[in-house]
Amino acid sequence: MFPGGAQSDVRGGHGGAAKAGKWTYTPVPAGSAPEQGATLRCECEGLEVDLQYSSSVLEDFLDVVGRIQTEFNRRSQEAARFRTAADECSGRMFRE
Repeated sequence: MFPGGAQSDVRGGHGGAAKAGKWTYTPVPAGSAPEQGATLRCECEGLEVDLQYSSSVLEDFLDVVGRIQTEFNRRSQEAARFRTAADECSGRMFRE
């Protein structure tokens, strides 16, 4: 669901909605009836899936994916800074 079309931030949007590729997850609004579930919508095909029983599992999954993205971005930035510093020390920047 995420490769090739995932947003840079899986969590986001208004009202806690999260977008991943063509799909948008909308959680149950606060104060809603317990029997009301979250929804998963595909914009391209007009599909809508009621997630009455599995919404909490999907929310947990999206939280984990969000944490993975945050950690990946942090480590990527650290690696880029390290590579730039190493290139400067080796004189590589001046030879290219």
